[in-house]
Amino acid sequence: MLNHKSVQVIGVPLDLGVSKLGVDMGPTALRYAGIFEALRYAGIDYRDAGDIDVLRNFSLDPLSPAEREQAKLREIIRTSETLARFTAKAIEDGHMPIVLGGDHSTAIGSVAGAAKARGRIGLIWIDAHPDANTPETSPSGNVHGMPLAISLGHGMPELVNCLGFAPKVRPEDVCIVGAKDIDPEERKFLTRMGIRMFTTFDIENRGLARVMQEAVDVVSRGTNGVYVSFDADVMDKRVAPGTGITTRGGLTYREISFIMRSIGAGVELIGFDIIEVNPLLDKANGTAELCVELAMAMLGVKYTDYEKKYLTDNRPTAVERDERNDS
Repeated sequence: MLNHKSVQVIGVPLDLGVSKLGVDMGPTALRYAGIFEALRYAGIDYRDAGDIDVLRNFSLDPLSPAEREQAKLREIIRTSETLARFTAKAIEDGHMPIVLGGDHSTAIGSVAGAAKARGRIGLIWIDAHPDANTPETSPSGNVHGMPLAISLGHGMPELVNCLGFAPKVRPEDVCIVGAKDIDPEERKFLTRMGIRMFTTFDIENRGLARVMQEAVDVVSRGTNGVYVSFDADVMDKRVAPGTGITTRGGLTYREISFIMRSIGAGVELIGFDIIEVNPLLDKANGTAELCVELAMAMLGVKYTDYEKKYLTDNRPTAVERDERNDS
């Protein structure tokens, strides 16, 4: 639910936490998909803060492998600190930050900023992957698989101590929704930390309404607002092909829509990320347009009329997407 005087959109074209190119163009794809038109149509005041200046993967090509990894880490640290300050100031000034990523290492800075501004926050992590690895447990070594662990105070000290404090969130205030691909050591870490996680199996077994009621309860109890980090790869690849790691059996259109509306209706939302949109892998920017629709759902906006009026004819309608996904 929107309790802020306006929205501040912050782009983070960060692709240094992943191996696959393209997510650095996510902020542009989401702007092109009509996020400002949607906000304006809904009567929500907004400001586009532009993109944070970030080195890209391709700019590091001349470096040796060791130099490249060091440069990537330095830039992720710098970007995280910058984004954290932007996010904290937006919230302190009464605005809701919407952070357009970028790979999921973007969340290191956005969650840090939200926690700096509000203190004890709830965190809903909507992702096919918990992103709770550390350098010792990560199969790939990619930082985009580590931001939740970092936010909980585990991992590389330079990132864990973003903005000079740690942890950013307490384990009892975190809930993961939609996880499907969980590394064995990651699962052990989450169990040891007592993190509440609802996998796709839990959603099928227990029912989505019950899952979301529990999720809302977990992140709202004793916290000063809820931040949401939403990774597009949580959705089935037939619904959202424009993301770096597509999976069979991800969330359907109906399921992700219900999740977003449940969040919008049930929590004091202080900000959110839209992460891992990759237009190089997308079809007619449909994944970005769907993510805009889902962002509006979190803000409590009825999107159907806007969709009919503004979006391009080559995008599947909500009904067509659902029918395709259920087939």
